[in-house]
Amino acid sequence: MYGLIDWDDAPILIVGSSDQAVKREAIRIFAHTLADTGSLTEDAPDFTDRYPLPDPDGPITAIDDWLTQLRQATAIPWFAVLDDEVVIAR
Repeated sequence: MYGLIDWDDAPILIVGSSDQAVKREAIRIFAHTLADTGSLTEDAPDFTDRYPLPDPDGPITAIDDWLTQLRQATAIPWFAVLDDEVVIAR
């Protein structure tokens, strides 16, 4: 499985053994960025105040819910689990 975080023209490709593994790694990347910069999004700077990051090793339903909130609240960063047949060329 693959995941893609598109962030300020700096895409991050995640490779994992399952969609759950990809989503958990995405949460780890978001947590690292939040620790480094203090925010994940410019268009919703208080997003993580309203929706704290879930534990990457916690229940997948909490991760799915958080990723849904992220998609609804902001355009960047954008995250998706990609189908195996999607080809990425940059």
